[in-house]
Amino acid sequence: MKICNNLYFNFVMMLVCLISLSIVFQSCKRTSEKTSEKIIEKSLGDDAEVDIDDEKVVIKTDEGTFTTDATMNSWPKEAPSEVPEFKYGDVIGVTTQEVDEAKNWVVIFENVPANALQEYKETLESEGFKINFTTTAGTGGHLAAEKGKIAIMLMAGEGNATVTIGFNN
Repeated sequence: MKICNNLYFNFVMMLVCLISLSIVFQSCKRTSEKTSEKIIEKSLGDDAEVDIDDEKVVIKTDEGTFTTDATMNSWPKEAPSEVPEFKYGDVIGVTTQEVDEAKNWVVIFENVPANALQEYKETLESEGFKINFTTTAGTGGHLAAEKGKIAIMLMAGEGNATVTIGFNN
């Protein structure tokens, strides 16, 4: 009977310790996030509002809103439907910026094949985008394209790519 009580007591104490450690770590993490938020707010001015939550940062100012989300692993649904989705590689993060009447998306990819730049250029052209310039160097390069109020920039190389979409109302 005494052995059973001892085991139960040890189990309860271990559980209490784990819960306590979890609370302390969570509290430290939240304190760190709040401190970072205050530092960014001070550097941007008193009107800035910063919210840091794990891998997502939202900054709101009088000029607009900036959001970066490393947990978003897909093409942004809010991007204009006229923009063909870049389907080469894996999305590892999305940043969104809204200022006045303009909105921008930056989509970051990894595991991008070497032919992605040329294939996306052809897709853009077939969708009616005007290619303003294309530069290639080695296995990478970049291009800029536009169609009406939409501008696209693609930089690709060494298995990575960044697609920037700009939309101005």
